[in-house]
Amino acid sequence: HIAQSYPYPPWDVGPLEGVSLDVLHAVCEANAPMRCDFTPVLSEECFDTDASGQPVVGQGLASGRFDGCLTWFTTAARQQLGAEFGHGYSTGSIPQLIASNTNTTFDQLGATGSLSGAEVTFFAGFFSDAACLEGYYSDFTASVSASDDDSRAARVSELLNGVVDLIFWDSVSTVPMGTHVVGEPVTTCGPSELGLAVYPPSERRKHKSDALRRDYNCGLALIRKSGRLKAICSGLTHTGGDPACILEGPAPTNQCLRDNGLGE
Repeated sequence: HIAQSYPYPPWDVGPLEGVSLDVLHAVCEANAPMRCDFTPVLSEECFDTDASGQPVVGQGLASGRFDGCLTWFTTAARQQLGAEFGHGYSTGSIPQLIASNTNTTFDQLGATGSLSGAEVTFFAGFFSDAACLEGYYSDFTASVSASDDDSRAARVSELLNGVVDLIFWDSVSTVPMGTHVVGEPVTTCGPSELGLAVYPPSERRKHKSDALRRDYNCGLALIRKSGRLKAICSGLTHTGGDPACILEGPAPTNQCLRDNGLGE
């Protein structure tokens, strides 16, 4: 039972829509023993952000309501929470501070420094949280917003109207109209790759999580080997950015090949 967290175009443009679902359907079709059931959830259900901007495991994943999440969250902070990850199929994006085009206060901001008491909005569930930003900038106030489309649009409106000073946006490639990048890309806080996250809070669940990760890794290796992953990425029909596919990766294991009638 796998959750798709959204929005993050083009990988996850909405409920059960996006490149992530295209990839996962192909993974499940390629690995015959794998049985897949998909649930669309907001990103906070997989990994959340508390009121102070610190990362926490989302209720859906922690409670076992689903077994894994398709997600961008392969970061050190998420790994420290106990999450484990399958192989990646895309390189990650880079979070970036943005300001309204009418606000030039931070235009000379470098890679580190003080934000002079600025109010910074963070989106719950994303890798671009206050814990990340604190490693680079000081003296700011964090406000955390839900990450659904309506909330994101409302926070951008607040930025444009001067209600908040800055937003820690999740990708430099999708900066909203009327805003501009300030500071420098925070490359160490962005996810290293997109893939499958599992979270086993008990030994009993751990075995199930390990099996899911093994089945997923097998199917992903098979669609890399067959060229199906490359075809999905080159035939991209979902708008919103460069998918940055990882077309090289581990070969299918002998067990994976045997399970699908491809071994000796």
